[in-house]
Amino acid sequence: MERGNHDPQLITTKLAIPPLYLKKTISRTHVYAAMDAGLQRPLTLINAPAGFGKTTLVSEWIRQRHLAAAWVTLEAADNSVLRFWCYILTALGQFDPTLQELSIHWQKAQEPLDTEGTLTQLINIAMTFAQDTVLVLDDYHTISLPEIQHTLTFLLKHLPPCLHIILITRREPPLPLARFRVQGKLTELRTNDLRFTEDETGLFLLQTMNLALSPDDVLELWKRTEGWIAGLQLAALSLQERGSYASITQFIKTFSGLNRNVLNYLTDEVLQHLPEKVQEFLLQTSILERLNTSLCNAVTATTDSEAMLEWLEQNNLFLNALDNQQCWYRYDQLFLDLLRYRLKQKHEELLPELHHRAGCWYEQHGMDIDVIKHALLAEDMEWAAQLIERHAWNFIQSGEEFQVHSWLSHLPEYTLSSRPMLAFLHAYTSFLQVEMDAYEQWLTQAEQLWQQEQNTRQLSGVCDLRVRVALSCGNGQLALKFAQQALDLLEGDTASPFYCSSLVHLGAGSLFQGDLAQASHYLTEGHRLSLKHGYIPIALTASIYHGILQKQQGNLRGALQTFQQVYAEPDTSILWSTEAAHIYLADLHREWNDLPTALEHIQQAQRLSTQLPAKDFKAADRYLVQAQLAWLQEEREQALTWLDQAEHSSQCFGVNSAFLARVAELRLRFLLHQGDRNVARQWQTQYAPLSTTTMSSYEKEYWAMAQARLLLAQNQSRAALQILEEPYQNSVRQGRVKSQISLLILLTRGYHMEGNTQATMQKLEQVLLLAEPGGYVRSFIDEGQIMAALLTELYSRYQRHATTDTASISLGYLYTLLSAFGTETQPPRWLIAQDNDDDLIDKLSEREYMVLGLIAEGLSNQEIAQKLVVTVSTIKTHLNNIYAKLHVHTRLQAVTRAYDIGVLRRSEVDTEPLAQPHTTQKLS
Repeated sequence: MERGNHDPQLITTKLAIPPLYLKKTISRTHVYAAMDAGLQRPLTLINAPAGFGKTTLVSEWIRQRHLAAAWVTLEAADNSVLRFWCYILTALGQFDPTLQELSIHWQKAQEPLDTEGTLTQLINIAMTFAQDTVLVLDDYHTISLPEIQHTLTFLLKHLPPCLHIILITRREPPLPLARFRVQGKLTELRTNDLRFTEDETGLFLLQTMNLALSPDDVLELWKRTEGWIAGLQLAALSLQERGSYASITQFIKTFSGLNRNVLNYLTDEVLQHLPEKVQEFLLQTSILERLNTSLCNAVTATTDSEAMLEWLEQNNLFLNALDNQQCWYRYDQLFLDLLRYRLKQKHEELLPELHHRAGCWYEQHGMDIDVIKHALLAEDMEWAAQLIERHAWNFIQSGEEFQVHSWLSHLPEYTLSSRPMLAFLHAYTSFLQVEMDAYEQWLTQAEQLWQQEQNTRQLSGVCDLRVRVALSCGNGQLALKFAQQALDLLEGDTASPFYCSSLVHLGAGSLFQGDLAQASHYLTEGHRLSLKHGYIPIALTASIYHGILQKQQGNLRGALQTFQQVYAEPDTSILWSTEAAHIYLADLHREWNDLPTALEHIQQAQRLSTQLPAKDFKAADRYLVQAQLAWLQEEREQALTWLDQAEHSSQCFGVNSAFLARVAELRLRFLLHQGDRNVARQWQTQYAPLSTTTMSSYEKEYWAMAQARLLLAQNQSRAALQILEEPYQNSVRQGRVKSQISLLILLTRGYHMEGNTQATMQKLEQVLLLAEPGGYVRSFIDEGQIMAALLTELYSRYQRHATTDTASISLGYLYTLLSAFGTETQPPRWLIAQDNDDDLIDKLSEREYMVLGLIAEGLSNQEIAQKLVVTVSTIKTHLNNIYAKLHVHTRLQAVTRAYDIGVLRRSEVDTEPLAQPHTTQKLS
């Protein structure tokens, strides 16, 4: 049996537990717990690439646990049975004098010794150790001699319970690990176990590297390094040289494997130690984001990729399996950066060919995004152009507009100019990115080429895109014109996406013009055809507009269901529709005075807006809702800032006059609430239009309401009433209930200021009849104490004179409004008694009864959903049903009503009813 050098010169520093060179390390509790558990098994294998803190981890764990430990740091020169076991015997000799003597005997031996006999002695002696002992073999990957593997296996098979071995290695050792796993003798910590978590990254940077970074910077650095500890440390060393916050943030955003420190570390510690064949494989496959055997064979033009990937995985070459079957892999990003840098240095001329090979493989396997990417990188622009034309619309339908725009931007101008579909796609995606000059340039180019070809079907797409721009500017009349042109060009081709889109746009244009009946017809048909042909984004657009239509009709409950269905759509890749749904749901709940839910939705919309790959088309609407919510929370400056941003965002595609009028009207309300009449008059100079002749119905309406508010603030009620009459009649004629409610509220105030009690009460009854089915609340609260007084007067009249048979307005609704004002009013007992207890209990389903009880216990919607194992959306549906059956509009009212009529008894719940969560802040 070959044992190598028989005169070993032992280096005693290799027997010392390595010192900690960092002043302060972080405690890795979850990893330490795994190592603690491993002490119950003979072997712990810590297997990860360079720089994952393996040695530091084990040495710190030993210190913290005060373990009896023997340490050997190995190197390639220790590939001698005699030398290897001399080190181990010497390391363990500190725990037993017999082992010391045995070690000396081995060091002085002139002839081969009986290794297994010596190991048997070691095993028997270890059985007598006074305490549990850990033997650590660091850098075990440097040991390759088969005889050492064989003798270590012998020791592990017979290891006494009081001796535990830890192997620290960069690659899987050739030991019978599979057998040890089955026998329960092995604990393993691998790369993913050793990566720093986000929290550990923050602690490491703060405590160890003395860097106090923002949470966002910590998160970004953690993502870029993927928890690789050496990468974090190298980044931190560079960050310590930077002073300003901006400099630190910029460095983190651009940190990569090309950082000099990282580049040198990975080259010195990893790349240069690999066989030339392995290096070539790594370099050539670095053009890929994901790897599998077949793809690597295609790119490298070899047939041994399976064996190569297995070797890389066994040797921990920063390779990560992406599935349980280990079919797909990826490299760590910093390592990938290094490989691509070296590939460009060494084989730049080979890059087009490598990308062409990859593209061909992806095309054969139907992976369209990847084939287009590699066709562009192969600089085969004709191939790339054909692929983009073939597949772009599929990607756009899936919400990948930004990806298509990126591809098009890499094509040369002569390619775009000669292919009308590419020019049109560039115009379309430029519009989505609000690059309006490019939009106009390429749309004109596409239109001219298709006109030359007399391609009417494609020209319909040009019209469809012009509709989108018109709608973005709030120009319903122009939108109707182009949408009708598109339909005429398509000649009844209902399967065309442009046909479906044009129907939806006719609906949207009609909605913008105030023609709700026509809008409903087109939106319903557009939605039906879009679903039939699988055009989900178009169908979602129709749903969003339909929800807005329902709001205009005063059908807030219907709008609620429509928007909830949109954000419940399983295709969550279409983020813009989900964002829009949350914005409009926030506005609905604001109107119902349910501010916590409104804030929840608007915050969700805000989060989604940051994930959008293209322009946030709903930003202006979101800012407007945020402004109103901020005002109700008494965040005055923030509310005005949101209004400014809403105004700015609405003009990205051109002047949106109707939206600007809406913003101006809301701004005036804010100013009047502050009581600054001078500022309000300045508003008239700055914002009020000179003429309303050419305005749309909505634009005229917003300006009329603004002027009326200003006149009422100046005690000019008659002039205010005159201004309001025409837009009110228009809203009645077009069936726009939401507008009627807003205008009638102002008319009520105007007649009250005139002293016309009969007209005041008549208008108030009219508006309440319109508002009650939708449960409007804030529209009344925002008018302040004048409205509270009028509602109180009407309530008193109804209490005195009305009966259940003659009452035109529910006293329950009046009571709800007065409660929202904070007015102390006795509830209408005759109304409560109109349903006896048994009838109400019968009306409530078993699940609704459970939800009502949990509300009374003080649980939130989220908590109730978790308790009943349903979605929050389902709970909200139950709440809406409960409100309708109990004739209430808030959680508190539902609980109070339930107690009053005995549906709930206070003994049935543990807590008092919820405190009123809704603000009573008023706008003038």
